[in-house]
Amino acid sequence: MKRLTRTLLAGAGVTGALAAANRALQNAPLPTNALGGTRRPWNWRGYEIFATEAGTGSLVILVHGIYAGASSYEFRKLFPLLARRHRVVAFDLLGCGLSDKPRLAYSPELFVEQIVDALDAFGSEPTALVGASLGGAFAIRAATRASDRVDRLALICPAGLAGVLDKGPRGPQGAFVLLIRTPVVGEALFNALASKASIRWFLRKQVYSTPERATDEIVDHYYAVTHQPGARYVPAAFVGGALDTNVARDLPFLTMPLQVLWGERAPSISPRSHADEFLRLARHGRLATFADSGLLPQEEEPEAVDAALESFLSVASSR
Repeated sequence: MKRLTRTLLAGAGVTGALAAANRALQNAPLPTNALGGTRRPWNWRGYEIFATEAGTGSLVILVHGIYAGASSYEFRKLFPLLARRHRVVAFDLLGCGLSDKPRLAYSPELFVEQIVDALDAFGSEPTALVGASLGGAFAIRAATRASDRVDRLALICPAGLAGVLDKGPRGPQGAFVLLIRTPVVGEALFNALASKASIRWFLRKQVYSTPERATDEIVDHYYAVTHQPGARYVPAAFVGGALDTNVARDLPFLTMPLQVLWGERAPSISPRSHADEFLRLARHGRLATFADSGLLPQEEEPEAVDAALESFLSVASSR
């Protein structure tokens, strides 16, 4: 009995220490709006969603990717460039960035529905969707569902084909998701995985073409986002495969013009050659590549991405 009591007390001590550490990390500086523009109030299904708008003209909606610390922050350089000629809206998906982060069972369907609803929330005119990474896969599915509302679709290093986030959840990954979602231990594990060192490694090795572009300022922003209450739920679903989206059956049904944009120095996990598969399956596709970019050309070569998008957006639709 004494041994059992000591074990329980030791376990309680570790749990208490982890809880205290978690509370301390949640006091990380609050992330801020790095895009500027005018905040657009948007309450979606009872949750407050961060959205910002700038410019005038035809509507362009930006959909960010999914990863630890994901948000519309990745469009901070492209957003003002597009706003010189268009009305541009960027928002943070539920559970991400500056939006509410409830403890939900996050799924591709949830995010697709949010993107479709964004088309109504921000305007009634035909809209250009620009989606990045896994957000691009969600945007593809949203565009097939609301083809009368999406005038054109641009994808920046999209996922959902060729073995990149298209397989769905698997056994060990599902167990990891359940662990990360637990109140104390899971939160502590996520905090360890989302350390500044881990974030810096990920950005340098898997995202940017040049490691030095992962500056302290950028790392600090991602760290601040990942250490807000509830910030672990979307990354947990992502790592567990619950957000994988196979778009092979969606692409042939796109009726609007499609622009694919890819960094020529993208890492082997999602190389530039994958763009060819997207174009093969889509009916109306074109490709623009960027010689000095990895998976975020909108950050590494924003002016070149803006020029490619403007060329695409200014061509009259043939549908």
